[in-house]
Amino acid sequence: MFMRFGPRRVGAALVAALAFAPGAGHAVPDGSFWGKVGAAGGAGPTRGGGDSAGRDDISSVLERVEKEEASGRLEAACGVLERAMPRFAGAERTAAWFRLGIVRSKLGRYREAAVAYAAVVADGAADSAVYSNFAEVLMAAGRLPDAEARYRDAISAASDLGVGDRRERAHELALAYYGLAVALDRDEQPVAARETMLRALAHDPTAAVLKLAAAPGGDLFFVPDGDVLYYLGLAAEAEGRDGDAQAAFRDFVDRAPRGRWARAAEAHVARKAGVRRANGAAEATPRILAHGTVLATGGIAAPLVDAAWRDQLGILDECLEGVRVTLRATLRMAIEMDVDARGKITRVVAKVPPPFDERFARCVETVTKQHLHFSVPAPGRPTLARTELIIGIQ
Repeated sequence: MFMRFGPRRVGAALVAALAFAPGAGHAVPDGSFWGKVGAAGGAGPTRGGGDSAGRDDISSVLERVEKEEASGRLEAACGVLERAMPRFAGAERTAAWFRLGIVRSKLGRYREAAVAYAAVVADGAADSAVYSNFAEVLMAAGRLPDAEARYRDAISAASDLGVGDRRERAHELALAYYGLAVALDRDEQPVAARETMLRALAHDPTAAVLKLAAAPGGDLFFVPDGDVLYYLGLAAEAEGRDGDAQAAFRDFVDRAPRGRWARAAEAHVARKAGVRRANGAAEATPRILAHGTVLATGGIAAPLVDAAWRDQLGILDECLEGVRVTLRATLRMAIEMDVDARGKITRVVAKVPPPFDERFARCVETVTKQHLHFSVPAPGRPTLARTELIIGIQ
């Protein structure tokens, strides 16, 4: 659940509107007003000498909401927004709906929160943050297919190269993929869930996003309270960290033993225990489970590099044939390459962890340089790209 981010398409228009609003004073948002407004000292006095309680502009309303939330009066914050809503239109109304979705989510009113986010979507102002928040409350309400659809909308929005910077897009893609992975897992689609979780981790290699969400009192959180433990368990499981996965899923169940998803978490604990007994230290030939291009500068954009790998991952199979890993192992490797202005790969460097050796790295470099092709016209500019790949057993 995002607190600070919101619909970019209306942000500039709303800031402009507030800048010329009567009595706006120092309450003009700083660009992060979708979440906490006035954090740098709050609004100044109105022309008549009163405070924000006497004003009706969107900034002062959001300030009052912030004060109520900070005092733990969520119902009061919700009431402020609901009473003010009829006065607003356009971008201001969108901002109010977005914040109302967040407050209703904190109150556990997930169906009503979904109505708020649906209003933002209906206004045509939704971005990845809105879609991810929308999906999260749909999942909390038990509407898994709808949640999956909205998470895919979030992924699509975050993949728009014309919006935001690369780091912000990677953050939003990670969040959307994390949410979709959990929704798919709870929807009894374990293979798709694992692949999606590995895609999330390709955008967030250290799971920093989940660790941030697990910290209390932050601007990033999941609902219901404690749900982040399920995300952490699923991420650890995908990476082969069985002890961490078991601990996270058990903590999740302990938090809400009668919760909607407690049985799904218990199934993970039981399944992992059974796999350990059945498989021991058995080994098998690994395959590429997921990939993500984390850097692409120059003529070929990251999604196009990803598309090339997606269609041609099989070129690495010959390199993997001689490798054996345990059934629970999941490993990460990186491939960096230079592509000239004609679209020809001129340099490849494979960075591989044990048990992969120098021979495996040279094999990857050779087959990539010889066989990976881009189905785009000559880019006209050189490209530097780095793709991270997750290797393990299907």
